[in-house]
Amino acid sequence: MTFKYWQNHALYWRDFILDLIFPKECVGCGQEGSWLCPSCYQKLEFSKVQYCLNCKTENNSGEFCPNCRNEYYLDGVTIVGNYDDKIINHLIKMLKYHFIKDVAIILGNYLVDFLQKTHNLPILKITKIPIVIPVPLHKRRRRWRGFNQTKEIAEITAKHFQLKINATNLIRIKHKKAQAKLNEEQRLKNVAGCFAWRGENLTGANIILIDDVVTTGATLNECAKILKQNGASQVWGMVIAKG
Repeated sequence: MTFKYWQNHALYWRDFILDLIFPKECVGCGQEGSWLCPSCYQKLEFSKVQYCLNCKTENNSGEFCPNCRNEYYLDGVTIVGNYDDKIINHLIKMLKYHFIKDVAIILGNYLVDFLQKTHNLPILKITKIPIVIPVPLHKRRRRWRGFNQTKEIAEITAKHFQLKINATNLIRIKHKKAQAKLNEEQRLKNVAGCFAWRGENLTGANIILIDDVVTTGATLNECAKILKQNGASQVWGMVIAKG
């Protein structure tokens, strides 16, 4: 039997055991049957303000202000929700650390709802339709988790808006420490040289780069660096929440 067979077999039993350990209950009210019931989903709020990720100056879209723009390859980072919201926080941790893949559907729909209610994002106003790209995981971490959570969210978003998605050509070539355990300076060093583009030139392309959580923006910016070095025109980060 192939390695792929045994890998899928192991993932099946892992998911089966996780279902036993974490029975499907709404993280908001405890109602059985779903990870988030319709009533609690309706209570979720979106970020009330966007701001320059570097200096925190408020604006309408999360773009970097003139004084900070030259320090980043990213054009801006749009934040959908609030990490301090207990439900959002719980859902993200379930997806990333408890490997509950179904939660990606909830967060993907949450991002879609945000975009449907938001009309002032520059990336949505440009004439050239953007390409959706999820921040990649190293293959070792993807095997360990069983999936890339940002890819799952990105696919839901792209499908709803009929956008092109490229989830294969931006790759992570180095396996490093998890960013969550590092300070800002360490994060920058940790992601340097971690990504590569293995596809056609992106000349003039506009990119929506999707991730689950942003803290300093180091990972998103390193991805944007690679994408712009390969011809991309604009690269906007879009995340569920800021950690």
